[in-house]
Amino acid sequence: MLPVLVIIVALSIVTLIAFRWFERYHYTEAWRKSEFRGLAFGFLMWFGGLFGHRVPPPPQAKIEFATKPGDASPPKSGGSTLADDAADEKE
Repeated sequence: MLPVLVIIVALSIVTLIAFRWFERYHYTEAWRKSEFRGLAFGFLMWFGGLFGHRVPPPPQAKIEFATKPGDASPPKSGGSTLADDAADEKE
């Protein structure tokens, strides 16, 4: 029992030191240019894949609109059998 507790405490201390080091390291310029960054991201991808987690898609920098900038009215619906303003009409 005692050796297991010693191993748990030792691993906890090593993990704490590693996280503190990484916390400081990932804000440096060396992090932006290192191969460790790719290795760390690859590990996270692999580890997350074990549990079915996936990375969300990156944010889109370019937004394309379906309407033209000068067109004030929305485009007419193509496949609907109801008129575009059917909800506003009273029968």
